[in-house]
Formats: sequence, C-alpha cells, structure tokens
Amino acid sequence: MSALIQFLDTLGRQPASVDFSAQVAALPVDAATRSALMGRDPQALARAFGDTRTLLCMIFSPEDEPKRENEQDCSADPSAN
Repeated sequence: MSALIQFLDTLGRQPASVDFSAQVAALPVDAATRSALMGRDPQALARAFGDTRTLLCMIFSPEDEPKRENEQDCSADPSAN
C-alpha cells in the first residue's frame, strides 16, 4: 500500500489523532498531490491520482417517499407478514 493511501486510511479512521500538516509534509508525494491535500481539494487530489471522472454521492431515503395505495405498512405490526 502506498504511503498516500495509508495516510488517507489513517485520516479516515482517526481524523483527530493525525497532525495533518506535518504528516502531509512528510509524505513522499509530488507537489500537486501535496497541494491538493493541503487545500483539501478532492478534485485536485483525484487529478493527482490520474482520475478525471466526476464522482457524486447521493443518498436516497425511501422513508421520505409517500406510500402507494397497494403497499401496507409492515413496521406497525410485525406479525402481519
């Protein structure tokens, strides 16, 4: 595993325990990657990895959707199934 991936993994698992600036400065990465990390720029970091795709994160919550007429609420009575 590369040092950058290990750093990102550690940052994701224990964000408060990492001295961010010192750790980024110590990474064996190029200037573009270091700048992307220090600027907290996910698009620049993706470009530094060679990825130019656009990534989106969406959350669909079906509980917010109105019930259809033929659907029953199973959460009210668990013995109904």
